[in-house]
Amino acid sequence: MSGRPLYDVFLSFRGRDTRKTFTDCLYNALKKTGIRVYRDKEEMERGEEINEQLMEAIKQSKISIPVISKNYANSKSCLRELAQMLEYKEKMNHIIIPIFYYVNPSNVRNCSGPFKDLAGLKKRSTDGALINSWKTALGRIGHLTGHHLDKNTELSDGEVINQIVDQVQRKLKKDLIVTKELVEVTPHVQEIMAQLKVDYHNGQAVKIGNTRGMVLIHGISGVGKTELAKCIYNKLHHLYHACSFVEYIQANIECNGILSVQNKLIYDLQKGNKFHGSNEALTYIKYRLCDMKVLVLLDDVKDYVQLRKLIGEPEWFGPGSRVIVTSHRDDLLKNISGAESFFLRPMEQVEALKLFCRHAFGTDSPNKKFKTLSTDIVTASGRLPLTLKLVGSHLEGAKQKIWQETLEELQAAPHESVRKALEKSYNNLKKYEQQIFLDIACFFTGNDRRIPSYMWDDYKYSPDTSIQALQTRSLVEIGDDKELCMHELLKNFGREMVKKENKKPFKRSRLCDHNQALKVLQRGEGTSKVQGLRLDFGDESKGNISFDCHHFDGLKNLRFLKLDWAYIQGHFGNRLSGLRWLDWQACTKSFDSQPLNLNLQNLVILDLSGSQVDKEWRGWELLVVAKKLKVLKLSGCVQLSATPKFPPSMELERLFLEGCSKLALIHRSFGNLKKLVSLNMEGCSLIRELPDLGSMIELKELVIDGTSISRIDFREGSMRKLKILSARDCKNLTKITDSIKYLKSLKCLALDDTAIPTLPKSIESLENLKTLSLKNCKALTHLPEGMGMLTSLQFLDLSCTYIRELPPSVNNLKALKVLRMSRTFIEEFPEDILNLEKLEEIDFSSCGSLKGRIHCDISRLSSLAILNLSKTHISGLPQSLFRLSHLQRLDISRCGNLKSLPELPSGLIIRDDN
Repeated sequence: MSGRPLYDVFLSFRGRDTRKTFTDCLYNALKKTGIRVYRDKEEMERGEEINEQLMEAIKQSKISIPVISKNYANSKSCLRELAQMLEYKEKMNHIIIPIFYYVNPSNVRNCSGPFKDLAGLKKRSTDGALINSWKTALGRIGHLTGHHLDKNTELSDGEVINQIVDQVQRKLKKDLIVTKELVEVTPHVQEIMAQLKVDYHNGQAVKIGNTRGMVLIHGISGVGKTELAKCIYNKLHHLYHACSFVEYIQANIECNGILSVQNKLIYDLQKGNKFHGSNEALTYIKYRLCDMKVLVLLDDVKDYVQLRKLIGEPEWFGPGSRVIVTSHRDDLLKNISGAESFFLRPMEQVEALKLFCRHAFGTDSPNKKFKTLSTDIVTASGRLPLTLKLVGSHLEGAKQKIWQETLEELQAAPHESVRKALEKSYNNLKKYEQQIFLDIACFFTGNDRRIPSYMWDDYKYSPDTSIQALQTRSLVEIGDDKELCMHELLKNFGREMVKKENKKPFKRSRLCDHNQALKVLQRGEGTSKVQGLRLDFGDESKGNISFDCHHFDGLKNLRFLKLDWAYIQGHFGNRLSGLRWLDWQACTKSFDSQPLNLNLQNLVILDLSGSQVDKEWRGWELLVVAKKLKVLKLSGCVQLSATPKFPPSMELERLFLEGCSKLALIHRSFGNLKKLVSLNMEGCSLIRELPDLGSMIELKELVIDGTSISRIDFREGSMRKLKILSARDCKNLTKITDSIKYLKSLKCLALDDTAIPTLPKSIESLENLKTLSLKNCKALTHLPEGMGMLTSLQFLDLSCTYIRELPPSVNNLKALKVLRMSRTFIEEFPEDILNLEKLEEIDFSSCGSLKGRIHCDISRLSSLAILNLSKTHISGLPQSLFRLSHLQRLDISRCGNLKSLPELPSGLIIRDDN
């Protein structure tokens, strides 16, 4: 079955037993959480043939809930529904959750007690085979795990209903997206489920014990490890409340360090804080997640050492947790007791042919004219899913001659089956597009695309146009955080293209293999062919690797150099004069008595993140020479107490200082950075006041989260291009002056968790402001009267403030789409917002002062999709609610004073846990 089911749940019940009691309550509880439920509106009491509509409703539902009551088996229609559910369970992985309502499951299983002889039906039916089939159905249902209610049950009916709703919600959780052309993987799934000790029947994960489980899925690139792991994840996640899928691990670690992956994992599982150290994050995982039952999928882990650095020990997660890991290595979990391993081989020929045809023809079988060629190509391609996809897409609509040529190429190089197809795509790229593709494959997977673009732009590579061309050909993807993403197979192809340039590494354009790059440097074999060189020593080599300037002889065209943890010395002269990017993370704090002269006059990007440098570091002299420098990254330089001196000639556009926990002084020369576009000082907790930003006429982004500033004040005429101002978690911030009116281009203002008591009246001047976030500003009691002047405002978050009412002028916020005022002291539904025709979401949840009936004509909010009034004291909803045709979700859970509901829009998702 494809597409979204028409219903989520089908309810089967005996009307005379439970329609107006348990089933009615269950139906409303499911419906109010947004679950689409089908229940028969007619009493099927007459013994007539069951309505075909009911059969179709079962088929179109993902879950069936039969409420088995005392007289359930007296109804032919109920028994036929039951039999139909079981048929779909076998054929379509249909889920059944039986409710044994004041009947003994053993009586259902054995057709005893009230189910003996299917009372009354034998007299009305002469079909003995049909009666026996119904007995069989009851027997099978009686063996399923469900919910049993009787007079000895400790839980009330309402509590059981809440459990059922929770169970249904978990089973309906959103799946990870898998390739739509994915071919049958059931045998693999079954084997891995067994390894994970999951109770898995008929395509469904039913139960997971309290033991911890870990499985490794390993195999060659392109074999489908990630897709299989995502299928397993999708089968399991409904059994967990906390889940995390972490992808592109290698790329993220290479670019942003292991901490970025840990922060993603912690946020997914517990919405935890952002950490600035890997050990700190590991400690959090060990002590804060130890009681949590979690499901974790870690995609593309390098080795056991990396896994340990990432998540620590498997037992750090709570009982019942499952961890799925994908990797190229088969020994990654060998030191972990009880861990299982699954080797994913290439597809079987039949399945591989089907996958290939879906891409080449859009069907599961080949065109007769291409049948033999299709079979031969699948064989020659090695039956790897990614290869089949790429080759199939390449041949779609192509002439038979092209097919024959492709087959010959694949047969000539069976172990590089995708290479020819990729080479054709690569050769069709423009020269600059090829250069950028190779750079990403060798060095920049996982990087924020904006950073290398500075280097490419300096070389006139037209990075925006080139990256778009690579995306169009599926050679590169851009992630949610603007990072450059590339499949491992494509990355390896790019590196192979570099290797083909010359048999000798020092005559290739890029050296990304650590050992080869190290040998070239140590032997002084560098040539003018080398454009990029990367060394990756890791923590263990700290302070042990040293290079003299002569090691860089011959590298006159080097434009990218990564030297993490290395030590260099000497007068370099013009050896590195062409360098555009120096990635020198964790560089040494001091030099020998001999000064360092790098002569980096063309440097565009300098990354010193995680270094032990301080304000006395002699290497700051290079800033004087690097007059073209655009990006300076000093993130996590924990010994830096003051910024270096910035020469007047600097053209710096991006300065990263986040995580510099000892930074207390911004050098007065900071004013020389007149071309600065982005300044990030997040986590610089000793910074007590903003530097003079008056000369920052180009600044567009200012991030000062977690600093100790107490006042925000700008000079007149300054900051005219600023678009983002983020001052979250500035606990000492109590004053924002009227100077904010100078920020004419501001689009986003975030002041969450600050101590400001109000906003300046001049905020009304920010006519381009789209986002205003004031969440957790506990001292904030009111908003300026002129708020209505913010005519571009789309998002307003006032949650957890002391605001009691909105100013009347809010009726002019015609662009507003989201209004969040959770946990405020608002007393009445603000009628002034009724003019806001674009408003899509209103959140007044946990507003304890909000009470009484809402009488206003809410239908005027014609775009409203989400209305959250949970945990308030409202006693009535407006009668006009039913006119809100776009309303999708209404949350009135724990509204104890709300006794009745007006007519509601059709298809509405209601949450009501009262």
